[in-house]
Amino acid sequence: MNAWRPLALAAIAVGTFDFACAAAADDVATLAAWWPGIYDTSEQLVFSRHGEAGRTEGSELRVRTLVSRIALPWLGDNVLYAEEFLQDDPENLRRQVLLRLEPRAAGGVRVRQYTLRDPVRFRHLHRSPRLIASLRVDDLATDPGCDLVLHREVTQFVGGTEGNGCRDDTPDEALYIDFRLLVGQDLYWYRKRHVRGADNVVEDEIAGYTWFQLYEARLFTCRVRWSPTGQRKDLRELHTVDVHDQGGRARFRAPDGRQLEIGLHAEDWPFAGGRDTLILILDEPGRHEPLGTSWAPVDADVIALDLGWVDVRCAAVVPQRRAVGS
Repeated sequence: MNAWRPLALAAIAVGTFDFACAAAADDVATLAAWWPGIYDTSEQLVFSRHGEAGRTEGSELRVRTLVSRIALPWLGDNVLYAEEFLQDDPENLRRQVLLRLEPRAAGGVRVRQYTLRDPVRFRHLHRSPRLIASLRVDDLATDPGCDLVLHREVTQFVGGTEGNGCRDDTPDEALYIDFRLLVGQDLYWYRKRHVRGADNVVEDEIAGYTWFQLYEARLFTCRVRWSPTGQRKDLRELHTVDVHDQGGRARFRAPDGRQLEIGLHAEDWPFAGGRDTLILILDEPGRHEPLGTSWAPVDADVIALDLGWVDVRCAAVVPQRRAVGS
């Protein structure tokens, strides 16, 4: 009977390992589903020994992060693309990174980060199947020391870098990055520290946290048509802009020289009075009243505003309402 004991223990060990791998794989799938979205955060300089250029302690920046899932089989089964920019200026990208999600044998999810050697070339990568298809391994750079290790805690994933392997050396001293991240169905938070390698003294710390109640906005693409004669029959395509529905704004110049602004509001709208409404506004900065407004149910996939001389039609990039076949 004792002869069977090692085999029994081995079987238990294999079963435990298989269960851990299955759990980790499920975590990867869950994180890949939860993470994509649009995140607006207030980024605050919490502490700095020498002062960051142009910033003082306690100062805040508004940062938007877009995370999208992309198909890149040669890199992995679960790949996300993230880009980050300041103050609603999507053409002024601060950071672009590919994120490969994979299960860890010890549990949790390992996130390998890949930066782009020529980021300008791959600007807004998630929007272009052509750019995605052209991407090659030589276009990427990665540092295993900057991997993120995230563990699931009920409805959120928490973790970050491990040890001091994520280097960010300056000409004056050797530094490493300590990065913490929380991703959940109702939360998005990060903290980044630069730490001296010689004595582990923190040089500076930045924290980012969601700045409006419903953190995950919906992205809409808005098509603007303009009539040079002022008549509806002469409307012609003018601009296409992207805005989110939690106070997102986008400006464009009209052919007559005016600066016009599109605004889109849902739960963030302070005057909605509890109504479940999606509101589209066309404004000319400096006016006391908007040029026009329209509304639709808060979960509508399309909202439009037609003033005759200008027409704005916004459609959700990812519709909420699915067509049901008859």
